[in-house]
Amino acid sequence: MTPNTEGPWVELDISSISLALLVLGGYVCLIGQLSYWLKERLFISGSLISIALGIAVGPVGLDWLSPWKWTGYDDDARHELTFQLCRLVIGVQVMFAGISLPAAYLKREALSLFILLLPIMTIAWFVSAGFIMLFIPSLSFLESLVISACVTPTDPILANAIVKGRYADKHVPPDVRNIISAESGANDGLGYPFIFLPIFLMRRGSTGSVASALQHWVVQTWLYEIFLACVLGGLIGFLARKTLKEAHKRKLIDHESFLSFGIGLAFLTLGVVGVLGSDDVLACFVAGNSLTWRDFYRIESEDDTFQDVIDNLLNTAIFIYLGALLPWGSFGDASLPLSPWKLVLLVITILIFRRVPWVMLLYPFTPALETRQHALFAGWFGPIGVSAVYYAVLGYNDVPEDREHLRAVILPVVLFIALGSTVSHGITIPLTKLAPLAITHTRSISSYAGAHSSAFFGRIRTSDIRVLSNANSKANSRANTRPSSPVGSASGSANTANTPVAEEQLTEMEAGRADGVPGGVQGQGEEVMAEVRKPEGVATASLRQRNGDFAGQRVQFDTSTGATIG
Repeated sequence: MTPNTEGPWVELDISSISLALLVLGGYVCLIGQLSYWLKERLFISGSLISIALGIAVGPVGLDWLSPWKWTGYDDDARHELTFQLCRLVIGVQVMFAGISLPAAYLKREALSLFILLLPIMTIAWFVSAGFIMLFIPSLSFLESLVISACVTPTDPILANAIVKGRYADKHVPPDVRNIISAESGANDGLGYPFIFLPIFLMRRGSTGSVASALQHWVVQTWLYEIFLACVLGGLIGFLARKTLKEAHKRKLIDHESFLSFGIGLAFLTLGVVGVLGSDDVLACFVAGNSLTWRDFYRIESEDDTFQDVIDNLLNTAIFIYLGALLPWGSFGDASLPLSPWKLVLLVITILIFRRVPWVMLLYPFTPALETRQHALFAGWFGPIGVSAVYYAVLGYNDVPEDREHLRAVILPVVLFIALGSTVSHGITIPLTKLAPLAITHTRSISSYAGAHSSAFFGRIRTSDIRVLSNANSKANSRANTRPSSPVGSASGSANTANTPVAEEQLTEMEAGRADGVPGGVQGQGEEVMAEVRKPEGVATASLRQRNGDFAGQRVQFDTSTGATIG
């Protein structure tokens, strides 16, 4: 056969999927090499970097990623793609949020969650609607309520950036981190009643009755979507917990499958509840918390980073996509009518007045928020992001077709607010240092365990130690699965390891930059982990350096005096 010499020797195959893989892989490989410096030193949110990259490679930039081209410029197909991507990422994220909470957390903090999820969300809903009507007067009150319902829930992906990482470990108390995670996971699913109430009132038209619309709202939204989702999520999580624990006990499951169980459960819950047409996002959160109701899965998997890796990949991908999705031409479209300066003012007013004043006002009735500083922190860090886009597409698909103006503005307005929130919350810590002023610092502990052990442990105060009690049975079960207990291994006493007393594990405390710490250690986020046995009042502490320079060194000290024992 004669070779074809007329055509080019090499032909490029520049497909959309190849460009998408190039961008995502380039981010992970190139930006990832600076991730510690960006996130742990400058405290810049990874979501902010991802959305900036999405803008750069999107239609207004290099035009490598274009949701319009992917869907053949079909609006309905683009909206469906956006909805399903957001649904997947949010479902996995709220599942991980539920798994990360301590045992029986929803029951223990029921009052705090009630305050945050009902009164504060309701106030935020109406306040946001008022500002939307103010800056976009062409919208009616019901239409403004639909858009405000999209931005009322806090985003679990953006909230995750402040409750995890070195900064959170050093400056944000565990109680505040847990309540932010729990609220962001739960209120993502509870956005359904807020968005569907005005939609049902619109559907009744001029002849339908308000009572009939409210009946549909109660039955379809509260009973079928909210209540059924909670029941299904709790049942799925309960069955998963029982079967997983039995498989683990009988050594039927390998380590890799055990770690990936959480994301598999998220997919299962999204599929089962989604087929039934109920609130699958809320079901994922409930299932995740039900899975770790006895703390089994959380404790067994907390030392592995598999979930963090999945989080990072999914969150990076979705924010790059949202950056490419931003409809820049619509932000200044006079026919809608929208103007950039009004949208900027709308973002500012919503971020300031949507949550902060009401969390501050009701914090005395919120046990999880002990001080005004905690309330200020939790009130500000209620970001708007992927969940808002999810509800915007949901609202676009469900509002009556005769509401053409609402259907035209809902996505541009919500996307602009999500962009503003991502930027504002992403630069809050590095620029204004809000969090260090808002959160009470744990007293610094920063001497090298060894030559400076006495000075090191002399800095520890009993009031700085937060004790998390565990049952005697857990102490005994751990002793059976480990060579010896932490206290026993430090003291060298075999009797200590086998004594059936309750252990209390202390949270990690900040180690500062005091004199005596080697230069290579300063600022690397060293931590202290201690375990206490009350009868003797003796604590065993180990200094754990993030880069592993001197991990595992353990010293005993008296908890009442702070003096070193040996």
